[in-house]
Amino acid sequence: MNITEEKNRLKNEIDKVDNPYILDRISEILAENGSSSLMTDEQYAIVMERREEYLKNPSSAISFEEFDTEIKKKYGF
Repeated sequence: MNITEEKNRLKNEIDKVDNPYILDRISEILAENGSSSLMTDEQYAIVMERREEYLKNPSSAISFEEFDTEIKKKYGF
């Protein structure tokens, strides 16, 4: 998916949002665009790479419940 297609997809999804809280959060994120990030460029690149992998094969993702269980097993939470 190229950047133009992604922008159009996001615009369409935003048009469907009726929840004011969600719209406020979107607005905050857009206002922060270009400001300093808590992620390094390397971390951001990893996130974007994983996102692309997910978009290519969404069925490869695990559910939140599976993730939560794995984290609890690994770290003893």
